[in-house]
Amino acid sequence: MQNLEIDLGLPVFVEGAVSFETGATRAQVADSSLWVYEHHGEGFGWADPGALTCFFDDLAHGRPMPPKFASRAIRDIDVLVALALHRNPDLVFLPNAFRLVNATDFVHRRGAVGMAHVDQDLIQFFRFLRGLFPKTLTKKDFESHIEQSVEFIQDYIGNDRLPQLGREPEPPTILDTGTRRFVVAETGGSLGEAWVHLFRNGFARGVVFGKDHKGRRDILGARRGPYVGFNLEMATRLLNDIERAMGEPPEWKNDALWLYGPPEGSLLLVTYVLEVLVRV
Repeated sequence: MQNLEIDLGLPVFVEGAVSFETGATRAQVADSSLWVYEHHGEGFGWADPGALTCFFDDLAHGRPMPPKFASRAIRDIDVLVALALHRNPDLVFLPNAFRLVNATDFVHRRGAVGMAHVDQDLIQFFRFLRGLFPKTLTKKDFESHIEQSVEFIQDYIGNDRLPQLGREPEPPTILDTGTRRFVVAETGGSLGEAWVHLFRNGFARGVVFGKDHKGRRDILGARRGPYVGFNLEMATRLLNDIERAMGEPPEWKNDALWLYGPPEGSLLLVTYVLEVLVRV
């Protein structure tokens, strides 16, 4: 691929290239002699702007860019949008570029919460682009899909055209609601996509259950952001205690915003899970 290098083994700073999400620190990003754009590396936090936003800002203000673009992986759609703009910097002056960059960066950094604030046509476009990069791609197909993605992005920015997109996921069924925008829902599809719908409709915390399969259900709890009161760490401990008492492995996990049920699903009744969650 001409003037493009995608390699997990790349150094932080690739000579003669825009180094996009290659693991740079805050200090390296701040060094005006380097063309590095990062927000995942050492020293970055929740509130930092994304690499794509900073790259767009520099392009819009006329910063000359090296002819080559380098990244360690197509981690997400932000890399593809940055590459499309690098190939044709004049696109930054078109209104769709600003719209696309802001939506892409917010979705990349905020996941389902970000998706909840983006127009539906772009959500479908992002799903489409992500679907072009399954882990099973051959090297030849990987390169081909990068070029196709860049063309689709440039066509949207320049001509306001999108490719044929797939159907929207079916919305989840809301089973119950509670105080402080708490929701209980069920879906036969992706639990994460269900949360996009729920966040878009104003819910801030709660739990989504998958369909019953031989007594087990996939379960995903969530809160909209770090300022939403919902103690997922305590919920994880309590639910794992119940799993142990039932003779099941304690496989509930959590991070800052998400409560993940056991990978193979849980035997816990919906009422048991809710009894825990309403207490935390």
